[in-house]
Amino acid sequence: MGFDAEVAVIGCGTVGSMTLWQLADRGIDVVGFEAYAPGHDRGAAGGETRLFRMAYAEGSAFAGLLSEARELWRELERVSGASLLQQIGGLSIGDPAGAYLRGLLDSARASRIEVESVGTDEAQRRWPQHALLPGEIVVHDPSAGFVRSDLAVVVATDRARQQGARVQRYAPVQDFTADEQGVSIRTRDGVWRVRTAVITAGSWSAHFLPGLELAPRRVPLSWFSPLDPGLWGPDRFPVFIRESEGVHLYGAPAVDGGAVKVAGAVRARDITDPDAVQRRHDTWETEVMVDAVTRFLPGLRPDPIRADAYTDLYTPDAMPVVGPVPGLPGVFCATGFSGKGFKMAPAIGNAVAELVTGGRARLPESFAPTSRHRRGASAAPPR
Repeated sequence: MGFDAEVAVIGCGTVGSMTLWQLADRGIDVVGFEAYAPGHDRGAAGGETRLFRMAYAEGSAFAGLLSEARELWRELERVSGASLLQQIGGLSIGDPAGAYLRGLLDSARASRIEVESVGTDEAQRRWPQHALLPGEIVVHDPSAGFVRSDLAVVVATDRARQQGARVQRYAPVQDFTADEQGVSIRTRDGVWRVRTAVITAGSWSAHFLPGLELAPRRVPLSWFSPLDPGLWGPDRFPVFIRESEGVHLYGAPAVDGGAVKVAGAVRARDITDPDAVQRRHDTWETEVMVDAVTRFLPGLRPDPIRADAYTDLYTPDAMPVVGPVPGLPGVFCATGFSGKGFKMAPAIGNAVAELVTGGRARLPESFAPTSRHRRGASAAPPR
């Protein structure tokens, strides 16, 4: 039986665009299916920026992926001419005896990532934008920064097209079937037959992989106007993550001289339909963010000038699922990154490209879908 393509990538967002790029660069006949268009404003890449960190509290197992991702971000910049990764440094703020900073420092030591611990007084002098509590410290990671997330998806997809990939825009996959000979993918325009399929549909992956424990969530983001814009640009205001008195915050500078991105105090919550996510923030969500900004970032006007919400896919153990899907021959997945996938996306795309072309990928064992697969699941229902 003839194939319409060797590989299909279902979902061309955060990881899908990078997988598409990596496969096309290898000369693979690949087609991408995207329900909207690459760089759309509904998925996990939305909101201008995503934090990049080398010192990673989530564990040293990610160190190799992050190092590889950094090199691949630079490679994508080289072939595209776009500026994507800005390593302006990053701050982790909190109680030195708290679990977050202890985990971060342990991970940095295990990964041999150079970081600097700065006491309250010195940190207040160097980064006056943050109101520190007595006894808090700042861990400075000079290799951290941010990635222009929306732009990166567009650039990676463009590069894939230049290398021969086909991208079906506004072509949601309705369902698929897999057998030992290949995978049949149905869209409203017909059926595509491919040798291998990769599910990289972000929040929508749960529709296609009912055998895995996956939960789409709504992730609120907000932006604030600075009183003194000169203090809040990339040259003065590193990216940050903070855990203070039960409040979680993270943020990025005013990348284009406008508003400062601050989020996290309102946690992501489960949703049933990523296509019907509530984009506007309710009164309670706004009040929570106003209170957090007033307390910890007093140089910002506390009322947000922009607020939005995006979606991401979470797993119970906050580890992604990457690899062949049990019970579905010829089907791989790379999804469920639980809010931390973008920084390592090029390395994941490279790993998936290796897997589907018969190579070996150096991925943590905890990523394997098999370990969290529920027996008896069938292929995905229509979407």
